[in-house]
Amino acid sequence: MKEKAFKISKRTSNEKTNKLRRDGYVPCIVYGESLTDTIPVKIPFTTLLRLFKENTRGSIIPLDIDGEIKNCVVKDIQKSNLGEVIHVDFQSVEHNEIVKMKIPVNFLGEESLESKNLIFEICTPDLEFHGNVEKIPELIEYDISGLNFEDKVFAKDICIPSGVELVTDPDTILAVVNA
Repeated sequence: MKEKAFKISKRTSNEKTNKLRRDGYVPCIVYGESLTDTIPVKIPFTTLLRLFKENTRGSIIPLDIDGEIKNCVVKDIQKSNLGEVIHVDFQSVEHNEIVKMKIPVNFLGEESLESKNLIFEICTPDLEFHGNVEKIPELIEYDISGLNFEDKVFAKDICIPSGVELVTDPDTILAVVNA
């Protein structure tokens, strides 16, 4: 887990989301079983960029909400038609909490396929897991360097860490190799 918490602040009910965005903030929400109510928050866009750069989607991220630290995971990212982040959902998690999370798959060895004039196409970029928040990996890596034309990578091909359960259908195609 990262040591430094990302500073964000609570939103008031009269703050309009369009004005927040014009002022350089991204509206967010923090929710979780340990919270009595959801917390509407705002994060400076520059801080959000740093947060995404320093963490993967499965990371436990400490958020400093007006002085109160909450350990959270990114649950959903909403983007505009132009690809701009317009809203983020954070789930507050406690030590050893059981959660369901989507984790990105990082495919390694693509240059080996390129040397064979093959194209690697990603169909499903992440897998969904259920289990202890501290046992779910931040990122799944899979080596594709040994693949050949028309090979497919299925969810069942991924090594699942012990203590977690794969929620994604095992027959889901994650990627294919084409010419």
